[in-house]
Amino acid sequence: MKIKSPYKKRPIRFVELYPHDAWQIKIYSISVKNEYVDEQNKISAKAQLHKWLQNSDNYELDNYKIATLILHEGKEGCFAIINWWIDENMLQQHVYLASHDNPTVFKPYSHKGIFACVWELAIIWFERNAWVKYVLMNNSNPNVNAYIQAQLNTEL
Repeated sequence: MKIKSPYKKRPIRFVELYPHDAWQIKIYSISVKNEYVDEQNKISAKAQLHKWLQNSDNYELDNYKIATLILHEGKEGCFAIINWWIDENMLQQHVYLASHDNPTVFKPYSHKGIFACVWELAIIWFERNAWVKYVLMNNSNPNVNAYIQAQLNTEL
């Protein structure tokens, strides 16, 4: 096995809590180029939320209308990884990619089974721990607001 390029830290930044319809979207940024993803990618991803969130109807399981959107500028383009908790403790995830040549058009990318990269997994792990701490471990009185306010800002 040969690794083409060595691991380099990337900035992982919480961007905003974005209300969309009845949803609260926690938006994160990871970029191989800058401190934050390009603003156009963020605008384009937000424009797709209505369509992407329709996937929450794929299963007849409870969903809490709280999602995490990770925008990650990588070498292939800008990935949009959106996920939300269903049925208390399962994560539903969809991945889209906007190429550098066509940065405003996000196309499905997870339909062949791709999940997440090492930088994106850091956010997913953080969100998992916050969900367990604030919601699942307090099942009689879940603190959803504390979960929504929890955010990751680091270099990994």
